[in-house]
Amino acid sequence: MAQRLVRTLCPDCKQTAAVDKPGWRELTHPFKAPVPDCCNVPVGCLKCRNTGYRGRAGLYEIMLLSHGLSEKVDAGCDIDAIRRQAIVEGMRTLRISGAHKVAAGMTTIEEIMRVTPAGGRFN
Repeated sequence: MAQRLVRTLCPDCKQTAAVDKPGWRELTHPFKAPVPDCCNVPVGCLKCRNTGYRGRAGLYEIMLLSHGLSEKVDAGCDIDAIRRQAIVEGMRTLRISGAHKVAAGMTTIEEIMRVTPAGGRFN
């Protein structure tokens, strides 16, 4: 299990904007997630102390140990192979969890990219 907290956009001042398509592709890679029609961006007001964010939400990644995965676990196991198999079996990565929150207008692509490390097993 992996989890991260992301800042959520202030509901009083967030504004609708066009989706950064290259950013969306980087966020959802290697999955082929459809680009949302629009997203929200931070603005800033007195209620959020001009940050554009107010509150936090969790991103979660849970890998269930199936029979196929348990066969791959040994002393010299390849962690990337285990991760790929878990994704094939339906595990949602932290970044895909974040992409759902971006599409729902709760946070931004930049915020998800900030809290989920690039490359390898944590995104």
